[in-house]
Amino acid sequence: MKTVTEGETKLMVPVEEKLSRKSTVFFNPKMELSRDISVAVAGLLKPHRVCDALAGCGARGIRMLNECGYGMDMTINDINPYAYKLIKKNAALNLKEKVTITNLDSNVLLGVDYEHGAERYDYVDIDPFGTPVRFIEPALRALNNNAILAVTATDTAPLCGTYPKACRRKYDAVSLKTDYYDESGLRILIAYLARLATKYNIGVTPLFSHSTLHYFRTYLQIHKIRSNRYVNEAIENVKYIQHCFNCFRREFRDLDELESFCECGEKYKTAGPLWAGDFADAKFCDKLGEKLSEKKEAIKLVELINLETDPGIRIPYYDVHKICKSSGISIPTMDKIMETLKENGFKAARTHFSGVGLRTDAPADKLVGVILGF
Repeated sequence: MKTVTEGETKLMVPVEEKLSRKSTVFFNPKMELSRDISVAVAGLLKPHRVCDALAGCGARGIRMLNECGYGMDMTINDINPYAYKLIKKNAALNLKEKVTITNLDSNVLLGVDYEHGAERYDYVDIDPFGTPVRFIEPALRALNNNAILAVTATDTAPLCGTYPKACRRKYDAVSLKTDYYDESGLRILIAYLARLATKYNIGVTPLFSHSTLHYFRTYLQIHKIRSNRYVNEAIENVKYIQHCFNCFRREFRDLDELESFCECGEKYKTAGPLWAGDFADAKFCDKLGEKLSEKKEAIKLVELINLETDPGIRIPYYDVHKICKSSGISIPTMDKIMETLKENGFKAARTHFSGVGLRTDAPADKLVGVILGF
């Protein structure tokens, strides 16, 4: 064991060179950014009853309780008995506030009888090693109206198209290895959560989502009362994407609108269902950026994502380097490309998914024409 400081919190964590499912207790220092954002989200929304359902050593839940500065009713849980003991040690190291620490399967913890008096949560965090799929339904049932469901997925390879059969099994979706594979992976995850929620007449609104390193992360607001409007909006935002590997064209389409061939004559490849709506809310991003104060890496991420919330540029980003490589030309600066697009009446913005990625409402052929013009 060693002691580390993250944010304003001291944590006893295991010393392991490589993280795996066989790790005795799970702690990933590379997830500090994710935990920084969770603390800021909780500090901004001030949920009363909070559950860190798959806590590992308790880093996320203990930081939220220790750093948010209000009376949070926190439950921190892990099924691993070694993790349970370490959570207790970390709680004693940091907390004066009361905290409930449990050693249960999270589905048992969250799957109690809410119809007969059990109290629901205002925020549930699902952060597993791998896919979150088997933890979602109990979490949805455990949440109050307008509560937050925060979900991490680290099984990015199936979602991004490397293992499409695994994606079919887990998420009931077709993934595709495109130049924007990380964006389509995040959108498949959000669509899966939305589709599962609508089965129970629950609507979801993504407040903030991001792709970072080896994981996807999304914060969904849950709508259970007068939810029909939100459920219908979610259904409308679940679509398919058709991609042409010849001319870079990509289009969101409903199932009954799918086409076989692109305008260039190449056969379309199709992925989905995936989320075609915003994966973050602009007003929420503004407030979140203010709440993060001195967390420079997190602020930069939020600012980039805020640029992507313009509904005019929802279509997945373009990889400028791939377009240049396919055309055999040198790479212009991103600023020059964006400036030229805007001069021609199009919208353009950078993306947090890739340093060489560009979002625009310009058709693919117009974008390629702009790039070839340099």
